[in-house]
Amino acid sequence: MKERSTVYFSVDVEASGPLPPEYNLVSIGAVEVRATAEGFTTGRELYVELKPIFPGFRKSSMAVHGITREHLEENGVEAGEAMRRFASWTAGCLAEGEKPVFVGHNAVFDWAYINFYFHHFGIENVFGYKAIDSKSLAMGALGISWWDANKDYLLKKLPGLAGLAEGEVAHNALHDARFQARILIALLERIR
Repeated sequence: MKERSTVYFSVDVEASGPLPPEYNLVSIGAVEVRATAEGFTTGRELYVELKPIFPGFRKSSMAVHGITREHLEENGVEAGEAMRRFASWTAGCLAEGEKPVFVGHNAVFDWAYINFYFHHFGIENVFGYKAIDSKSLAMGALGISWWDANKDYLLKKLPGLAGLAEGEVAHNALHDARFQARILIALLERIR
């Protein structure tokens, strides 16, 4: 598969706890990343907050993102509809012959929630089992340890990220997806 037929999707999720189905997917942020003749670039974005469907709300997890259960119950999108929107949005970013690849910065957490929710609602996971963990990618591209492949370290070491800070809204799924997209682009450019 040629690089230009691959479309990367930087995805970040916030959740009410460490694992589905005991806890809820709170929000999804996603950013399209694609190759061009000049390099890699970001494109369309998606952000959605979901109504809770499971009883679990871990106080420490909710403190990370600061979105309250009450806010989600009142303003969140019905979870099945949110997943249908995500699948449709992803498919809508693809031209004929292009394939989506899920990218997370610790992908195992984010992909597990996305995969579970797709299957829970009987929706095909548009990414299948294709996922890139940008922490692992950074280990290989930069020759660093897992522990050094954190966002703070990468901010200092990757060209194009100097001066960029996570900011005060870190742990907003869309903000984090944007930030992770910049990390992905810097890593892909280094490998290219």
